[in-house]
Amino acid sequence: MNFQSRIACCLCALVFALPLAGSQATTLDDLKKLEITCFVPSYLPKGFKLKKVEITQEDVGPLEDGKTYKAPEYAIEWGDGQKTFSIESAAEGIGDRNIMEEEDSEETELKTPLGPMYLIYRPKGKEGDKIEILTNWFEDEQMKEDQAKSKTWHGELGRFHGFTGEGISLAEFQKIVESLHPAKNSADKSK
Repeated sequence: MNFQSRIACCLCALVFALPLAGSQATTLDDLKKLEITCFVPSYLPKGFKLKKVEITQEDVGPLEDGKTYKAPEYAIEWGDGQKTFSIESAAEGIGDRNIMEEEDSEETELKTPLGPMYLIYRPKGKEGDKIEILTNWFEDEQMKEDQAKSKTWHGELGRFHGFTGEGISLAEFQKIVESLHPAKNSADKSK
């Protein structure tokens, strides 16, 4: 095959692959198909739009039976180009999310409909937009049930969820977190 034929074949392959790559984008509806709880907010600050949705598979184990399992996890981000709110999940292997090395950070606890959430943010002070707001890992109800059943594998269907805000105020962050609900029960208000 000569050089020009190779170029033509590569271009044809690219032209046919592009529509397929675009159609593979993960959506909020894909989260509803997962067996795990995926949280979405029903409130977002004005101008926030969905930026990305990711579903990944984490290798977990080996467990008591010697097997390794695939555990689905998700991550979502909304923003307006300057400010963001995001959610990530983990089945296991987590450490503290809200440890900041900066001296200008402050900790607090939020009371939410899902339960208390511990967070750290910077800069200090209750007023104004924050460079970063991080909750510690939040266990969903299924994770609590899974942990009660097994000493070694507690992420069967339960997940730890981490919530992050950048460039938003504590009041906006709290309003978003208070509106969180499982995606399966979503009325698609968060698109």
